[in-house]
Amino acid sequence: DIIITKSNLKSANRPAAFFDFDETLLTIDSAGIGFKVLRDQGYLTKSFMLKMLVVMLLKKAGLIDEQIMAKAFLSFYRGRDLQPFIDHADEFYSEYLQPNLSPMVVKKLKEHQSLGHKTVLVTGSIDYYLKPVIDDLGIDHLLSTRLEVGSNGLLTGRSLGPVCVGKTKVDFINKLTLDQGLDLSQSYAYGNSELDIPMLELVGHPVVVTPNSKLTRHASRVNWPQIS
Repeated sequence: DIIITKSNLKSANRPAAFFDFDETLLTIDSAGIGFKVLRDQGYLTKSFMLKMLVVMLLKKAGLIDEQIMAKAFLSFYRGRDLQPFIDHADEFYSEYLQPNLSPMVVKKLKEHQSLGHKTVLVTGSIDYYLKPVIDDLGIDHLLSTRLEVGSNGLLTGRSLGPVCVGKTKVDFINKLTLDQGLDLSQSYAYGNSELDIPMLELVGHPVVVTPNSKLTRHASRVNWPQIS
């Protein structure tokens, strides 16, 4: 276990704690449960589900990356009004996400907050359904994927700016660090997959959470602590 104490702090600058969401702070994949709910509600067409099946198979085979897969997912939103999704975000959180928060990682989050660390959720998931998470847990900042709205007021099916995965997480964190005057050398980061390695390498205290096989191998090589 990783014990967080004030003796860890060696700088007057404020440390932060960066948390990945899916399968880290949350024990499940929020996109997976989200699309299951949308399917049950009749939002997903057979053609879209077939498209996503092909995309997931290509990703599993290593033929496409996370950015391409995320863009395929986002195409679901093309031509839709964002407001109904915002209106149902609290319900989606209370019914599907809140029960699947990791007690262990939430405890770590609360420890950081008690020490006065800035807490940051850094995730490729979409911002509209993460805002109830931020409000409930008292997280200071949200770095995530945002949906682009077209001139007609409807969603374009694209992200506003880059999808927040892999090295893009580093770009987002670096910008926040400059804006907030954070000390990354005394900061913590929590992630579960090899896609989180760039974020984990950025801080002085990386922690891997129930890691997948690729991150397990990397964490063992560089002697990163693991919790599960």
